[in-house]
Amino acid sequence: NFRVGDNSGPTKVRQVTNIMRLVSIPSICIIFLAKSFTEASIQKKVVNGFKRFAGTYREPETYNNLVIFTTDPNVSNHCDNMMEMVEALEDYLKIKVERVNVWRSQLNFKLFEKFDRRECNGLPLLVNRKTGARICGISTKQNLLNWATGKKTEFMPEMYPDDMDSPNEDDVPF
Repeated sequence: NFRVGDNSGPTKVRQVTNIMRLVSIPSICIIFLAKSFTEASIQKKVVNGFKRFAGTYREPETYNNLVIFTTDPNVSNHCDNMMEMVEALEDYLKIKVERVNVWRSQLNFKLFEKFDRRECNGLPLLVNRKTGARICGISTKQNLLNWATGKKTEFMPEMYPDDMDSPNEDDVPF
């Protein structure tokens, strides 16, 4: 009962159906993806809520701003002396200084080279990532305290291990 050229026949129905398929498939994909992301974030919040309630939730780890590049113990007297001073500083300021051993890891050595910028070329190297302050080699307690607290720091202090007992060092509280 359909005539040729009639827009109401099966040809028109087929065209409309094809258009609906083209439009609906991407729409369904977008709706599905949006629903998945929403459900995932809600699921994560629910799971973290249960973990908090149970006391097993841990905040995501953040990187530490204070880093010391060093070696294995008993390899370098300078590193050993600075490690003792850093431990005392940690106790005094109630902070944590991240230790990066460049002796056994090529990845850690590459990280050391990035922060060193071919200016120190030795260990230990102390870096404050927040302020950009660095200390190359052995240093005074006061310089170390300045480094950790964000004050002006000497990069390569003019001192040697014999100068560690200078009178100004007694004024430093750690």
